[in-house]
Amino acid sequence: MRLLVDATPLRVSRDFRRLWMGQGVSLFGTMLTTAALPFQVFEETGSSLAVGLLGAAELGPLLVCAVVGGSFADRIDKRRLLLGVTTASLLCSATLAVNASLDHPQLWLLYVIGAVAGGVTAVSFSVIRSLLPLLLEQDLRPAGFALQSMYTSFAWTAGPAVAGVLIGGLGLTSVYVADVATFVVAFVVFVGIAPSPPISGAVGTATESLAAGLRFLRGHRVIVSVFAIDLIAMVFGMPRALFPALAERLGGGPVLYGLLLSSVGAGAFLASVGSGWTTRVRRQGRALLVAVAVWGACIAAAGLALQPVLVLALFACAGGADMISAVFRSSIAANLTPDDMRGRVSGVEFAVYAGGPVLGDVESGVVGGLAGVPFAIVSGGIACVIAAGIFAARIRGLATYRTTRGAGANRPTGAPP
Repeated sequence: MRLLVDATPLRVSRDFRRLWMGQGVSLFGTMLTTAALPFQVFEETGSSLAVGLLGAAELGPLLVCAVVGGSFADRIDKRRLLLGVTTASLLCSATLAVNASLDHPQLWLLYVIGAVAGGVTAVSFSVIRSLLPLLLEQDLRPAGFALQSMYTSFAWTAGPAVAGVLIGGLGLTSVYVADVATFVVAFVVFVGIAPSPPISGAVGTATESLAAGLRFLRGHRVIVSVFAIDLIAMVFGMPRALFPALAERLGGGPVLYGLLLSSVGAGAFLASVGSGWTTRVRRQGRALLVAVAVWGACIAAAGLALQPVLVLALFACAGGADMISAVFRSSIAANLTPDDMRGRVSGVEFAVYAGGPVLGDVESGVVGGLAGVPFAIVSGGIACVIAAGIFAARIRGLATYRTTRGAGANRPTGAPP
């Protein structure tokens, strides 16, 4: 019985192997900058409000470019677009490195580059997500998404920690320079991916293309439900904004706060390493709903616990459940989306993926401020469990969805067999 992550996609598809390696390296660099940029803003201003405004500056371009970028991913060669966004990300990090090296770094530039980088990241996600299903047969897609989740969760866990070490030892400039180096490596790796021209049918003006994507989603209740359950889980079940207050409640300080932040990612990484069993699951809709319910139950239990070790363990379990749900969410959406719509659907997926935690910060902050930290965490977790039950009872197409065995993938032109 296979328990460890299934590495078959890396063996059978040269292009997937290059995609996985390049994105894994570049995402680690991105997480370095993601940790360094708020730190630099706070260092320059001493204001938590200024740090919060950085997130607000990033969110708008991120959401817009997620949807618009998905349309571009369907209209032009995906490999060419991937190289373009990699170059743009490299230039953003290089600009931050030069700015950090100045005697008086420009604060306004941090907001501008943060906003641009957020938009570029959104387009990059659409390209990566829409390209992966073209490189793997349907049976291998859960393994492919699990492999992606592995480097994603590792980057979320290790990136901020490494950034802290670099900032403390070599300064902020070194973090941005390291990020530039990761994008150089990624670009070289991505160059070797076969061209992936637009699928026949992905034509028309940009407006027509976007409208067609939205019409497609309106007619596919299961895909919309997959995105909706993820949004609910993130809005109500991710109490990230309460972690500083939770650390204080548990009698800890900055160290415990950092561990709380990394615990969800650490659990997701461990779950991805042991995700080999997911490739054998055919009732993917039911598995997705169970994973969301487990996520909510772990979050609710963490809100009741008083021992820091138990709280960290429960958040890690929640992260593992979220990783499993992500594998099946991505697999279901990929299986039901035609090749000429993948970019647009992936763009909407990223808008949900990126916007959910931000809305969750607002929800948990308001409820926590009005009713207290424990109530906010517990009620949010319970809401996720209830939502999973409602979706199971009312959205039968999702609850009964199962994948077929042996379906092939449409390979891009020039892709190796």
